[in-house]
Amino acid sequence: MPASDQDVLIPTSNTLSRSLSGQISRKLGERILDGQLQPGQLLPDENALCEEFGVSRTAVREAVKMLVAKGLLEVRQRIGTRVQDVGHWQMLDRDVLMWHQSLTIEDERLISLMELRQSIEPDAAFYAASRRNEAQLKAILDAVDQMETHAGENSEYVLADARFHIAVLRATNNRYLEALENAIFAGLMLSIRLTNPEEKMNRASVPLHRAIAEAIESQDAQAASDGMKAHLADAAARLSQVVKLDS
Repeated sequence: MPASDQDVLIPTSNTLSRSLSGQISRKLGERILDGQLQPGQLLPDENALCEEFGVSRTAVREAVKMLVAKGLLEVRQRIGTRVQDVGHWQMLDRDVLMWHQSLTIEDERLISLMELRQSIEPDAAFYAASRRNEAQLKAILDAVDQMETHAGENSEYVLADARFHIAVLRATNNRYLEALENAIFAGLMLSIRLTNPEEKMNRASVPLHRAIAEAIESQDAQAASDGMKAHLADAAARLSQVVKLDS
């Protein structure tokens, strides 16, 4: 028998934990983010989802609507509900951020994502300093200000940190670098819970971000690149203290 809308699965998202449909959207969202449901793949039909979660069609439909609004799903008549390409995902949506942080991931992949960031982001900072416009600079500076303001509130800090790195990528005005946004975002979101578990770590990281932002503001491309290298080397060192790789 379907559960009522007051029933609870296992809430992790602050903004969607109160409704059953919200928790179904979280479950499905996590499956999309960790690759259990791939872009282009059809979602199980409505009846199957109702049976799996023990809920009414109304709850399933509301959950799907939430994921459509976040860019994770699309609904097509006579075809079904399909996972969207990652370029449509609203990566900075608060719930998507929370879902990313709730995922488990093997240590080797975390290291690989950090290596990707170290390969890409210093050059992105270099180009951002050379090419950024005033609106893009404002987005970078505002993100650092928000990181400093919310250093003691980890969910808000994470959001600001993600905005900073994505703003730097976008300020390169290079569509191919911007296309790497999702991979950079995933690397950040999956590692930051390990590298920045407390306010002390957040506050130590803010000056490193501030140095990058100021170099971009002054259009000192080399300093921006060097600052990003220093920041990511610091993050990689902290990550290496908490992950283990098979020898």
